[in-house]
Amino acid sequence: MTSNVVTLGNSEAKSTDTLMRVKALTESKTVPASQIAKEISVSPATLSQILNGSYKADPSKMIDKLENWLRMRDQRNATPSVNPGFVMTQTAKRITDDLTYAQVTESIVVIFGASGVGKSETLREYKRNNNNVWMITASPSRSSLTECLYELAMELGMDDAPRRKGPLSRVIRNRLMGSEGLVVIDEADHLDYPTLEELRILQEETGIGMVLVGNNKVYTQLTGGRRNEDFARLFSRIAKKRGIHKTKLADVRAIADAWNVNGEAERSLMVQISERPGGLRLLSKTLKLAAMFAKGQSINEQVLRKAFAELETNE
Repeated sequence: MTSNVVTLGNSEAKSTDTLMRVKALTESKTVPASQIAKEISVSPATLSQILNGSYKADPSKMIDKLENWLRMRDQRNATPSVNPGFVMTQTAKRITDDLTYAQVTESIVVIFGASGVGKSETLREYKRNNNNVWMITASPSRSSLTECLYELAMELGMDDAPRRKGPLSRVIRNRLMGSEGLVVIDEADHLDYPTLEELRILQEETGIGMVLVGNNKVYTQLTGGRRNEDFARLFSRIAKKRGIHKTKLADVRAIADAWNVNGEAERSLMVQISERPGGLRLLSKTLKLAAMFAKGQSINEQVLRKAFAELETNE
């Protein structure tokens, strides 16, 4: 009996400590309550009730979520971060110039080529730093005309957009008209001709910039043996094309500089990693894991090899 009472007391004390820690973070505005709610997958109202003691149901599961969230936060804080974030490589600079050109001149630009060269990261960085830039990612489930337009409507903040393609196209056109904005479609190789043609017309009618980004299929859909009259009409509207087919040595050097990796052996290994499938994406993952292994020390060849080996392991 005594043991049960002690266990219950410890549990209540732990729950109280958890709630006090989370409440302190929100009240000091260190972390917004809305962000915590999102990261533990509950509504802001539910989190508020938990913290204020007005939650009607059993709070144990919610407190478990908060304990897990705090533990993960503590682990992140315990690992010194040397991650420089986005790196403006030579390739990223060229893609940024293409995006700027499309937006300023209200043109269509196509960027295509190998995966893992930094295309998607650069798109996200451009969106973060510029106004009226809307980016969607096509996929097998979002490749049809209606689904692609609806995805764009969601990105534009039109939560009550119609689901039929005619009315949907009209409300999107009205929203974009006069915005001087840029619409970016990543993974555009998933799109079929009717969707590409609708996007072309949308761009012409609204005067926005538009950038189609993807693998080589994006370009071959517009050329490569399919230059019939319909595709020629679409192809002729493309103002600028950029093919990026492999990771550049200058990009790897820029990333090494940003991560403060200066040794010749380490840089040579980074080049080798970047030449593997996945390119800079694989290199970035390797560096992040190596930084965790280094525990605040500089990244050397040993931790780089350890990180790469762990990522490549198939058990």
